Amino acid sequence: MTFDEVLKARRSTRAFLDKDVPDSLIKELLADALRSPSSTNTQGYRVAIATGATREKLAEELTQTYDRAMKVKKQALPLKIVSSVFGGVLPNGDFKADLDYPKEMKARAIECGKGLYGTLGIERHDREGRERQMRKNFEFFNAPVEIFLFIHGKKGVSSALDGGIFLQSLMLAATSRGLATCAQASVALWGGTVRKYFEVEEDYKLICGLSLGYASDDIVNTFQPEKRSVEELCFKLS
Repeated sequence: MTFDEVLKARRSTRAFLDKDVPDSLIKELLADALRSPSSTNTQGYRVAIATGATREKLAEELTQTYDRAMKVKKQALPLKIVSSVFGGVLPNGDFKADLDYPKEMKARAIECGKGLYGTLGIERHDREGRERQMRKNFEFFNAPVEIFLFIHGKKGVSSALDGGIFLQSLMLAATSRGLATCAQASVALWGGTVRKYFEVEEDYKLICGLSLGYASDDIVNTFQPEKRSVEELCFKLS
């Protein structure tokens, strides 16, 4: 594949085949991604990789937490507060989940949601259908590999930027070898759960996960949101 083909082929895949990815191939992808630039070559990011039994246990624990959180969400407010505190469903990630998008970003997020659920035939009023689809994030969309990206907390925005560049390189490296990926901020909601399975240094904070594997022919993988035009992207001269 040419670089142009790889760039256009990469997309967020939300359904994977039950097909293992060899450890040697995962290592190759990470080695390629390590060629990414970073601020003064600080490389302020680390990864944790879940496959096999570890991946299964993590998916089970995260989906159980999600299920409990959905039950709490439907309760009356006083009971909801008590259940959240004592039910182990409060987010325990390293970063606060912020879905309060600015107006222009919110419009694009809504359109993306409409497009995804429309592709799946999930109506707007079908809350249970949306919750079932959201639940698949915590099953890693059946991908055999989940890679968790941690950034150094003491470098803040700098490490987040460098981590994002690394993540894009990793996704493109995977695409070039016929694999599929989906970056997932959602799994960082319960980062404390993820930490239990790995020896993560205190300064490193979980920012997102990445599902990795081979794409299935599920209809969900036909969805691709529209991107802005170059004209919309660029500020005009003053």
